[in-house]
Amino acid sequence: MLTSHRRALAHPATRALLGLAFLAATLCSTASSTGAVPLSSSDFSLALYEASGSSWRALGNGSGSVGDYFGPHRCSCPVTLSAALQISSQGQTDIGLSTIGVSFLLGANCLSSPASCSSLGKVSFSATQSTNSPTFDSSLVFQSAAGVSSVVCSSLSAGSTTLWAVLTQDGVALNFAPMLALAVITGTVSAPTAVTALPANQGLLVSWTPPSDTSLVAGYQVLCLPRPTAAATAGYESCGIGSTTGSTIPTPADATELCSAEVSAASTSTHLNGLVNGTPYTVAVVAIDPSGGVSALSPAAVAAPEPTQGFYETYKKAGGTATGCAFVSGGRASWMCVGLAALVLVAWRRRRRPGNSGSAVVVLACALAGSAHAQGLQDTTPMPSDDRTAPRRAASDDWAANPPPSRNDWAENPRASADVPSPDWGIEVGFSPYNPNVDSEFSGGAHPFADTFPGHHLMSEVELDHYLGHRLGSWGAGLRVGYFRATGSAFLEDGVTRSGDETGLRIIPFSLSALYRADGMPGLWRAALVPYAKAGLDLAMWTANTTGGPSHTGLTPGWHAATGVSIGLNLLGFGSIRRGEIAGPAALFFEWDWAVLNGLGMSHRLHLGDSTWYAGLAFDL
Repeated sequence: MLTSHRRALAHPATRALLGLAFLAATLCSTASSTGAVPLSSSDFSLALYEASGSSWRALGNGSGSVGDYFGPHRCSCPVTLSAALQISSQGQTDIGLSTIGVSFLLGANCLSSPASCSSLGKVSFSATQSTNSPTFDSSLVFQSAAGVSSVVCSSLSAGSTTLWAVLTQDGVALNFAPMLALAVITGTVSAPTAVTALPANQGLLVSWTPPSDTSLVAGYQVLCLPRPTAAATAGYESCGIGSTTGSTIPTPADATELCSAEVSAASTSTHLNGLVNGTPYTVAVVAIDPSGGVSALSPAAVAAPEPTQGFYETYKKAGGTATGCAFVSGGRASWMCVGLAALVLVAWRRRRRPGNSGSAVVVLACALAGSAHAQGLQDTTPMPSDDRTAPRRAASDDWAANPPPSRNDWAENPRASADVPSPDWGIEVGFSPYNPNVDSEFSGGAHPFADTFPGHHLMSEVELDHYLGHRLGSWGAGLRVGYFRATGSAFLEDGVTRSGDETGLRIIPFSLSALYRADGMPGLWRAALVPYAKAGLDLAMWTANTTGGPSHTGLTPGWHAATGVSIGLNLLGFGSIRRGEIAGPAALFFEWDWAVLNGLGMSHRLHLGDSTWYAGLAFDL
């Protein structure tokens, strides 16, 4: 074989073919290294930036156009702009060693007729060398759109022009050019209407109705007189703003009158802080357009800040005796973190069963998604249909009446014939209506909770259960953590008029229960119906706060009892429940809770008990 190869290579025709192949490979390699890979329009994108102090702000939304920016305000107040050509990572690879030249132009058909367009500058770059983009005055956009060298901004006409980046590669013109459409508009942002101001403690809650055309609104700011102690930073440009004569009328030309930071375009209210109680303030709102211009001043509203009373103050004023530790606003403890940490600690300490890694994560994901997968949960033990000696399935569904052949006495060994190992852990995620009986403390008809937080409220809860035995059912202990928060408007000092401040009551109850689930009863596993009962002790952590005021936090101990039933989701087609499972693959549960949280005989405790139902999803872990 070696001899035949040498003879083939020695043939003149063979050597000629090999030489041509080597030359072709060399040429291809050289072409690749010099960047002969064709470029396309998808390799480039064009962007426009506005000089904003020492930085640059991108204009447009990446849709290939810039709208609502080149209007009357930008015409009267020109700024420096910069066009930037951006290249993709694939384009940087395809460039190779070639040089790309860029001519930035303004006009209608700059790719086919570059001489008819206004030149903004030229640059060149390569894969290893970048360059600064040229800058130009925004007035050129208005001139290009109007086709004239001078534009009168007070009589601006609608129009458009296009920003182009005409490209060459090693001096050869490319047949495409990135472009960016620039629209010139004549509309201006309208002023907000229906401005109102509600008194708050050392502040005001200012609300307004947005202008009918919100497409030109980029934000809002509130002005007030007398001036605030510390004025906010203007979110608009002062260029082109005329001052208003008269010391009682706010004007956006005076930045010292700004009482609020810039508010988002989606907002219709803001809370002013740092004002003086008892001093009447005149407030007005301006809308800000995308170019930094402002609308005319809105109608003004007048209000004076006043002291307010939140839920805790209303409760104490009614004669409530509960006391709590006071914390300044903003220094509130996050009790939810405490509850979650307790659950994590319990879960970490448990003895993990083989093959159960990550089950808690999967269970919680199923709970959030609102569904459970049945794959792998069916009994896959084959029953050969042609085996005449195989035992026939009993017609009755009563497991007690038709036990398996290997079944021992159920009372002595209830899990002897279980299909799966009995779970050691379970979890419940649910919610319940909750109205803490705070007002039960008062016999004279006072109801501070109902007055401050009218309506119905919900509490979300999660419970982690650990099963300690499975004789005559499942016995164990459970730790439940809930979260409840009610909010409402605080009152003025008269206790009747609502203010601009918000008050809230947050309750995080912890419950430790002894529990029993009657999952071992004969016949119940077929219907996936499991009655259960719980009883135990509670500790509720509560926090009452009001905008700008101190928060008050306290503890209320108590006890609870509950009875309920869980129904396996196999009834809805989620797979069959098997002996040994409690909530496999998942179960709906419904229970009735009696919670008596009034201090266990201790005085000066906030009454937080309630009798209510609790429902949700349960899973085996």
